[in-house]
Amino acid sequence: MSGHIEHLAGTRWRRVDVVESTGSTNADLAAAAATEDIDGRVLIARHQTAGRGRHDRRWTTGPSGALTFSAGVAVGEPTEAMGWLSLLAGVAVADALARSMMFDAAPGVKWPNDVLIGDRKVAGVLSEYSNGQAVIGMGVNTSMTPDQLPVPEATSVFVATGRSVDDDELAVGILRELDAELALWPDRLDELAQEYRRKCLTLGQRVRLVLPGDRELIGTAVDVDEQGRLLVTADGGSTTAVAAGDVTHLRAHPQS
Repeated sequence: MSGHIEHLAGTRWRRVDVVESTGSTNADLAAAAATEDIDGRVLIARHQTAGRGRHDRRWTTGPSGALTFSAGVAVGEPTEAMGWLSLLAGVAVADALARSMMFDAAPGVKWPNDVLIGDRKVAGVLSEYSNGQAVIGMGVNTSMTPDQLPVPEATSVFVATGRSVDDDELAVGILRELDAELALWPDRLDELAQEYRRKCLTLGQRVRLVLPGDRELIGTAVDVDEQGRLLVTADGGSTTAVAAGDVTHLRAHPQS
């Protein structure tokens, strides 16, 4: 990574650490946030053994094949705008991937923050809050081969394109995109929302959401509101704003 640090000049990222292995980059930065300023810090792990996704799901990477890192951002007291941190990070990953490689289907975001190539997941984002600071964690399947993918619904940059991507170059690209997105947060959420809507593959889809408490909602995803909530019009005609839930796309996203 040392050869790429200069490409982050002029951004908020003031320190980038790379470790060969750790349990969770999010957990490491969150622990540091309890006693020190982590704003502008980035931690990259070549191998992550105890990573977590949403709802505390296990997120482990092998010794190669994935880019995993976390970034620290000073955010102050929690507000309704906090939900946008994960969403804008997903957009940053999708944009960086699109700039780094040609794909048959442009990378997009499945609400709230999974990054898809076609209908398969290539990356995920997890944001956490600690002591007035946010930790934004990202994991991208880069050079995994088909037999290394964790689930059938996953893909990697290599599987999708047949080409390899330099993990360090991609990390720089994502961080530069994330810096640009954060420049709009939290004062220009309307612009962030417009950009997210353009990238969101969930909008217009018939979806099934599993909500907290194992409640289920089936309907059409029609919009994302100013708080980053997904608006779903149920089959009965009522529209619900959903702040958290697992989404399944029930039909293929129409091609534009």
